[in-house]
Amino acid sequence: MAESLQAGKAQESVIFKGKSKSIVSATALLIAGILTFTMGINRLFFVEAIAWTFLIWGALLLYGHLIDMGTIYEVSENGLEIRSPLRFWALARKWDWGHITRIDLVVGKMEANEMDVVMQVHYTPEGSTVLYREDMPYYPGLAEEIVGRAGLKPQGRQAMQDFAAIPQDEKGTYTWK
Repeated sequence: MAESLQAGKAQESVIFKGKSKSIVSATALLIAGILTFTMGINRLFFVEAIAWTFLIWGALLLYGHLIDMGTIYEVSENGLEIRSPLRFWALARKWDWGHITRIDLVVGKMEANEMDVVMQVHYTPEGSTVLYREDMPYYPGLAEEIVGRAGLKPQGRQAMQDFAAIPQDEKGTYTWK
């Protein structure tokens, strides 16, 4: 009985995981900050302040990358659920389809691939004027699921009609409302 319930749940929900990014800059900042103290060149206040700044920024960048990698996006009949075990201020968000008001695909450069596109999903809860926005990694399947289930339509005469085909000749923002 439990197996059939799990199989039914697996059929109705689709799960997408966050994408990993390069952690080179975060690691470089952490190493530079640590080396300043281990090499003993932190005798001047300004050098020590910069070393602490490097350590803090490196740790924050690394934490942001870990949040992005660990985030799970689940699309189901009830709505979009965003779970992030390392985002302590919002461990899970559940957005119903009727209140997802907009999706933007921001193509940041020409000849872009999926890593160069940022998907921004806008949500307004019922009876509220607060607009929530979640920046997600771009998966064509995830974008198609959200647009289809939320009933959104492309705005204007946009060049991007197929989610799998990212425009290569121009950068821009493509909106569905």
